[in-house]
Amino acid sequence: MKRNRTIVGVTVKITRNCVLSLLVLSLASASFATGIMPLSEVKKGMKGYGLTVFDGNKVERFDVEILGVLNNIGPRQDLILGRVSSDLVEHSGIIAGMSGSPIYIDGKVIGALAYSWQFSKDPVAGITPIEEMLRINTGGGSGGAALGQRMSNADFVSDMKNIASTDVVDKLFGGLSGKTAMTGASALPIAVPLSFGSFSTDTLQRYGKYLEASGFMAVPSGTTATGSASSTTNSKTPFAPGDAIAGVLVDGDFSVAATGTVTYVDGDRVWAFGHPFMDLGQISFPMARSEVVAIMANVARSFKFANSGQIVGSLQQDRSVGIMGVVGHEPEMIPIELTVDGVKGTETYHLRVIRHPQLSPLMLAMAADNIVSSTQRAAGERTVILDSEIDVDGYPPIHLQDGWAGSQARQAIPNYLAVVSSYLLSNEFRNATIRNVKIHLRHDDELKIARLEQASIDTPADGQIHAGDTIRLRTTLKPFRGEAFEKTFDVRIPDDQKPGTAYLFVGSGSAMSQLDFLLVPPVPNSLDQVVKTVRRLRSSTDLTVGLYSASQGAVTSGVYLPNLPPSVNAVVNGDSSNSAQVPVGYYAPEHLVTPLQYVVDGSLKLDLQISPRM
Repeated sequence: MKRNRTIVGVTVKITRNCVLSLLVLSLASASFATGIMPLSEVKKGMKGYGLTVFDGNKVERFDVEILGVLNNIGPRQDLILGRVSSDLVEHSGIIAGMSGSPIYIDGKVIGALAYSWQFSKDPVAGITPIEEMLRINTGGGSGGAALGQRMSNADFVSDMKNIASTDVVDKLFGGLSGKTAMTGASALPIAVPLSFGSFSTDTLQRYGKYLEASGFMAVPSGTTATGSASSTTNSKTPFAPGDAIAGVLVDGDFSVAATGTVTYVDGDRVWAFGHPFMDLGQISFPMARSEVVAIMANVARSFKFANSGQIVGSLQQDRSVGIMGVVGHEPEMIPIELTVDGVKGTETYHLRVIRHPQLSPLMLAMAADNIVSSTQRAAGERTVILDSEIDVDGYPPIHLQDGWAGSQARQAIPNYLAVVSSYLLSNEFRNATIRNVKIHLRHDDELKIARLEQASIDTPADGQIHAGDTIRLRTTLKPFRGEAFEKTFDVRIPDDQKPGTAYLFVGSGSAMSQLDFLLVPPVPNSLDQVVKTVRRLRSSTDLTVGLYSASQGAVTSGVYLPNLPPSVNAVVNGDSSNSAQVPVGYYAPEHLVTPLQYVVDGSLKLDLQISPRM
């Protein structure tokens, strides 16, 4: 009996708990339902209020009168029109940074302040219905960023050849614009202040246009406080509707963060903006609190000055109707260590950039450019040597070295880092997880450049060159405003070298890379081969020699296969006719390299005739 009573007691207890749980869920559901006003109930003439931060962290009210509803203004999108009024708004108009401000009627949220009309005489705004915003969810994905613009192998080769051209970054970042007018009436998303901490004006002028095209407004700020999002427990949500919120792109010694307003909070999930951040889809960007420092009233566009604070979670969705983040969720970022040796001695900076195929290269380029312009000098002739290491998960670190001299050095450095990182991150095979990047720059105000003037070979005693011989190559280089000097190489002709024509190519390592990419274009079929393609890059500060000849071979996946039998060569080249194959020029299996303290300018080609041994 006792056992039966115990069982019965337990059953009764569980039943009561279930009833209590159902009651709590019912009340929570009712609370959720009563806290939201459906779009169908929103009518013209209704009056309510909005919440946002105008100063510090204090949430303040502003008045709103509903002017009407524009149905189906976009695919499955409606827009509520409202007239905003307050002493500050009457003076400043709709302020950049108010994106996401929740709008309430009878204490129920109807949506987020999100759109405005340029040059409007009245502070009329478009309100994104809350029902549309709440359709944003985590999407069940891993939190990784969706793929942006893919860089082809041909683009990679072309960009590396023209690395100092502004066309390179225009092509990489010109397509970042994600926010466009919602209707033919030019309802644009309210601009989002993009706060830059510790960035030079010159760097912002160079790269700000790519971000402003996405609806951002560059403003100065202090640096972002770093922190672990996991340190914020879900039991205490750090946000309430109307709070300022920041989407962080860079933190550390430099910072980049976009400021908007929280619209709605449900447990650990936060909705904001009411329009896209950049319309990137699934993302994993740091989400932080933000403090409004001041309002700048401006005839063209008023905006908030803001400092972003501790990272408290990650933004996981960036959609047409807003952004959604999760408190306590750790964002994905790439640690960057940037060291520069220059007139001020050695300085080291630490920062983190978001992990995204297009934005990571842009942030990396901006950081490198900022170092050159702010810690050294922004314009003029110079010499900069880059020594970088990119650590890709699953591979030994990729070591990259190159150098530039002249006025193009300023542009080449960030371009180089942007192109290489973009090629890795946008590869078509699988995700290349960059664990960290180390960048070392050696800056010199003088031109450390040496022009390759002459190259000659010491002819063997019998006047002929045979397979197995070693010949001496002599080169003469002339530094800028310096005395000419000579460098020699002992070049051994391979034992299996066939008689016939060949040539020696001597020049900078980068010139050699361009020749090799021309003769054996990269056609990778895996991430492994993408990494190997990047490793083929050589430095302009290396005087490099290669022996080139024509041979019956084939190129497959960017790899040269020399001296194949005709039948195998035909199969590899997709030709089953057994017809003669066209000789393929190949790059030397080995290169002779002499590192210099100069950037090598120019290249020379010396024709050889390999004679048969008698």
